[in-house]
Amino acid sequence: MATAVEGETPLVGGLEGAEGHRGRRALGLVGAFLILFALRFGPLLQGLARPGQAVLGVFLWFIVCMVTNALPKAVVGLASPLLLVLMAGMKVKPAFGGFNGDIFFLAAGAFIIAAVMMSTPLGRRITLTVATAMRSSRATRVLLGLTLAEVATKPFLPVVNECALFLPMCKGVSSFMAGKESLPESRRINTAVMYLIAGLLPLFIGPLMLTSAFPNLMLAAYLKSTDGITISWARWAWLNLPLWGLIPITYFYVIGYFRLRGLDIPGAEAGLAKMKEDLGRITHTELWTLFCLALGMTLWIGGWIPPGMTALLAASLLFVPWSGVDFQEVNKHMLWDILMLLGGAISLGTALYKAGTVTWMSHGVVGLIEGSHLPFLVVLILLVFGFQIARAGIVSAVAAGAAFIPLSAGLAHALHVPVLPFSLIITNCLQYAFFLPISITAFLIAWSASETSGWEAIKFGVPLSIVANFYVILIQPLWLGAIGLPL
Repeated sequence: MATAVEGETPLVGGLEGAEGHRGRRALGLVGAFLILFALRFGPLLQGLARPGQAVLGVFLWFIVCMVTNALPKAVVGLASPLLLVLMAGMKVKPAFGGFNGDIFFLAAGAFIIAAVMMSTPLGRRITLTVATAMRSSRATRVLLGLTLAEVATKPFLPVVNECALFLPMCKGVSSFMAGKESLPESRRINTAVMYLIAGLLPLFIGPLMLTSAFPNLMLAAYLKSTDGITISWARWAWLNLPLWGLIPITYFYVIGYFRLRGLDIPGAEAGLAKMKEDLGRITHTELWTLFCLALGMTLWIGGWIPPGMTALLAASLLFVPWSGVDFQEVNKHMLWDILMLLGGAISLGTALYKAGTVTWMSHGVVGLIEGSHLPFLVVLILLVFGFQIARAGIVSAVAAGAAFIPLSAGLAHALHVPVLPFSLIITNCLQYAFFLPISITAFLIAWSASETSGWEAIKFGVPLSIVANFYVILIQPLWLGAIGLPL
């Protein structure tokens, strides 16, 4: 009798699950097109012109498809500009404008560099070198080592790649406790490692570097196309400098929440040393990759050529004949689908602005605020947490960026406040949404791998979300004001 292969779903259950999944996707796609057609051919909404309402329909089509996973990400990214042409009457070149901007090329180069980090031992080597330098089996020290390693590698890795790189390492730390997994302290250590290293740090480090999170790239592209504001790699890092303070806050929050002080991870010191030994000596390919990364960082910081061209230059140099980098191996780790989705989302955001849809949405929100006569700080807090509630069901960072970046920039204009600091603060806060374990991809993966309940994740995530959002709301405006960008 045939048996199910380990890790696979039995045939009948698998078919039923696949059928149910296809059914939900089909319903999502039907719903997306019904909304699109209703807005394109239905009565005009008050204050909105026909082209703007058609763009709104495409925008909602995008969001529904992303939330329901109705179509592959690459298809959604390519189809959104197509629908702008077919439904909103836009010309092909502006409709697909997100695919030929500097931010798109910056993302392409960054994705290639990240894929090289994934396909060679370099990412793991950097991580383990820093982590083993702690030379301790104390849970707090091992977590600190992994935290420092993540900070060291993050500038080159988008969130998705970083989570994929560090999740196996978290599993490796868990394996050190083999035979003692059921002990309460072992469970606390395992959950803390998963939550902090695989789930939280990719998101907390994400706003710090322009290429480290999709919403960063989308905001930079949107402000460039709508307000003529150029944000270089170095300028982005400078604008978000105070957000580094959230990393130690998060580290100590995890240590305190899981009561890790004084706890040892059995076998951690020897296990990390063995991982490093298994990697062997650094290779010529890794050294060449480090050279290309250093060149890219120098050009990014110096700003001598556009960031997108810098990223493509560094990525291209990785594949010269003497590098030893195998493109076929790298290609397995490339996020081509996310790149196409990002291009479509950038195009859609620009279309929302140019069609007047963002202005219409913004005035609707402002109309609710103006009658309240609340202080601006209170308004900012209400907007941030209101967006957090609306963002709860949107796991994709690209979808969340597409939904809220145009709206936040439009609100800045409607409220007569500077668009760069206002939209930057709103966008940054969207990345600290841990109220539900399903709200952000990295935290969802970490929570799933930790095998903890949803309620445990909520109890852990809600206080941290509140602290992180208030930190950004209160601290970043002070910093931006000090460097000449007051709200």
